[in-house]
Amino acid sequence: MDYVLLAETNFLGLLTNLGFFAMGVAGLGLVIFIHELGHFLAAKACGVKCLRFYIGFNPPIKIGPWTISHFWKRQWGETEYGIGVIPLGGYVQMLGQDDNPAAAEEQLAREKAEGREGQYDPRDYRSKSVPQRMMIISAGVTFNVISGVIFAAIAYMIGVSYTPCEVRFAQPGGPAWIAGIRPGDKILSVTPGAEPTETLRFRKDLTLAVVMNGDEKPMPIVVRRGDKTLDFEVTPQKPFPKAEFPLLGISPEDTLKIAKPSDEFALLAGDPEWMKKLATDDLLVEVDGKPIENQIEWQNILATRPGDTLKLKFDRAVKDGEAGETSYEFELPPTPYRQTGLVMEMTPILHVQEGSPAAEQGLKAGDKIVSIGDVKAEDGYTLASRSAKYAGQTVDVVVMRDGEEKTFLVPTRQPTQYNTQSGYGSELAVDMLGISYSLTNRVAEVLPGSPAEAAGLQAGDEIRTLKLKPTESQKEMAYSWPKEDEPLKVIEDDIDWQDAFNAAFQYLPAGVPVEVIFNREGSNETKTVLITPVDSEDQFIEHRYLVFVTPSPRYVSPSFGEALSLGFQETGSGMAQVFMMLRKLVTGKVPLAGFGGPGTILAVATSESSQGVGRLLLFLTLISANLAVINFMPIPVLDGGHMVFLLYEGIMGKPLDEAWMMRLTFAGFAFVLLLMICVIGLDINRFLPWITG
Repeated sequence: MDYVLLAETNFLGLLTNLGFFAMGVAGLGLVIFIHELGHFLAAKACGVKCLRFYIGFNPPIKIGPWTISHFWKRQWGETEYGIGVIPLGGYVQMLGQDDNPAAAEEQLAREKAEGREGQYDPRDYRSKSVPQRMMIISAGVTFNVISGVIFAAIAYMIGVSYTPCEVRFAQPGGPAWIAGIRPGDKILSVTPGAEPTETLRFRKDLTLAVVMNGDEKPMPIVVRRGDKTLDFEVTPQKPFPKAEFPLLGISPEDTLKIAKPSDEFALLAGDPEWMKKLATDDLLVEVDGKPIENQIEWQNILATRPGDTLKLKFDRAVKDGEAGETSYEFELPPTPYRQTGLVMEMTPILHVQEGSPAAEQGLKAGDKIVSIGDVKAEDGYTLASRSAKYAGQTVDVVVMRDGEEKTFLVPTRQPTQYNTQSGYGSELAVDMLGISYSLTNRVAEVLPGSPAEAAGLQAGDEIRTLKLKPTESQKEMAYSWPKEDEPLKVIEDDIDWQDAFNAAFQYLPAGVPVEVIFNREGSNETKTVLITPVDSEDQFIEHRYLVFVTPSPRYVSPSFGEALSLGFQETGSGMAQVFMMLRKLVTGKVPLAGFGGPGTILAVATSESSQGVGRLLLFLTLISANLAVINFMPIPVLDGGHMVFLLYEGIMGKPLDEAWMMRLTFAGFAFVLLLMICVIGLDINRFLPWITG
């Protein structure tokens, strides 16, 4: 009996395309078929009679007056072939061998009662020698390993798309950012002693290397920056306490091609005319009449010119014979800062990036920023955009250190990223300096004439909860509103004010009222007020509601020999990953919640098939490696458990005592059943919110 139990889930494919879904189902069915085919052919070669060959399991299931056990079956010769209704694996039933412990126990009792104990048909599985039975049991795993190599080799021969390890964004305060890794860096190696390679994959090689490394030791990272090769040691960290896996805190580089325009972004931007011009894969080629080459240049423009209207030119690929313009221009207005009047208390500097201008001039964690040039720190959310005018210049940075003001003359650098793309739980940064900080939930100042002042908030108040209160007309908009009964709690340790502000004010349509629950300084009194933010006329954020496509070049192996070699590498790597993940699971370093069952495996298979046949074949290589390793674990009812019993029989010269064998088999069956229930429960928990909307 074989089970597909576990799959690593760094990403999930949504089951939205029936064609890709069918490809995923067919691919997973093929992996199971190959495993069972190994058992079947080995059994036939040893002269064992095979009664059934099934993909999926076929217990009788009663539905009203009908009993259903299979989708299809057919008797060919002495074997019944079929597809069972429960798609959790497959099995080959051999004469004298039954993985169902209850059925096996009944069979033994029946043979004893009939006086046939130990008397087997020549074609009975139990009549074969220990080496023959070992060959039969191990054949499924062997076929999975061989097929994994073949799948990967074919994938590399036809071409595999991948996400290059080029950095677009380093999360301020994250491990990579602190170490000095910057947008534009290309990661060449993440494994000790490994040769640098230009084809390191972000979604697979880098992500898996980080998970395998864990958050207890530094990992070596080699990057190329311009014409230099740099070495870093970075210790991955969990971005917030409840995170399942550690991260480096980086995201991959984008192209300058537009992704499919988002309905939600159109709503946030006020459904502007310029957004209606955009189409998927339109290429940004000029900004204000000057050619633009890459995303780093675009990030610099946004970071240094947050309040400017930008004139953009796009090229559109028009197929031969089609009519339409091949290029167009429009003016892109700045994005107003969503003003509430709340100026939140800034923390001191939390991190100084290694190798940054701030580090070179002696700024350090614990310093509290007072001003940058003539720009007062005040509102930390907009500090980077307000001080961006000094990018590339030498500027006075005033900080408070040990109760005294100190001034540092800092030659700033050109920023290559901006704050308002930061993720959940991240810090804010002034990238031209290389410093990061956060905002607390304590009000430092309330601006005169602002919505916050009108609502009665004042300095010293501590914001406890933000709760959206959209009007009925706003609820009808094409937007996924957060549930009102799940308020955003700012006070929680893993939520910083900047993330709460983004979720409740900046990245919602204009004019949405927000209920603010706060504690007044000097009392235990809790108050509730309503704030409706307004767009600022003189402060802007860097983000412009444009989303770009992540590159996905294809790698095609130049020769069959290299493709076969890569096939062995992929299969070996997949098996090693499974061993390491299981070890981390047992030691508690990886939570069970990070795994998935059949639903997750199918979702990922669907997602991978949407990226091309090559990607699907590589995923099937990983699943083959998973199936080979998991099925050969020394657990009774799995192939590995059978192999342990056979090893005992071969060493001791007799089978294990039947009573003990039954006890162990029942225990193994219970363990596997419990594990299946757990991972299926995780699938339900993972997909039910998406299904129910």
